[in-house]
Amino acid sequence: MTTNTAYRIENLDVYRKSIALGTRLYQAAGNGKAHSAVGERVRENTLALVLNLASGLGFWEKQWKTSHFAASKRAVMEMSPLLELMVALGEMKAETEAQYAAELQELARMIGGLLRQSQRREGGTDEGGPAPEGDAREGRTFYH
Repeated sequence: MTTNTAYRIENLDVYRKSIALGTRLYQAAGNGKAHSAVGERVRENTLALVLNLASGLGFWEKQWKTSHFAASKRAVMEMSPLLELMVALGEMKAETEAQYAAELQELARMIGGLLRQSQRREGGTDEGGPAPEGDAREGRTFYH
């Protein structure tokens, strides 16, 4: 499904792959029906993966892109042990888990590339150094 968004993220390969994989994983983990706590966690991580990726792709600011891409990558990385647990609990076949693991690995590489690109995009203020002359951006502020 393509919409008229300002950023046209639907055309990006990483976004399309995350939607396709996320849909299949969500359905494999019970499709919204509470089969187990592990399946529920897989569904939550599927949503976190797709939503954080979309948010990161929609922001122009480095800080927001980086934090959303990192959250999306965390969701992908947590998925492998969850799928292994589903196999151990008899909720998924090992062959199916292996196929998902390969797709998750590819998606993790793609998101990792986006994360590295967003981290390199700007310098100066975001690295803790002084802002370049005439640059009105604020420095980092941490609240926790």
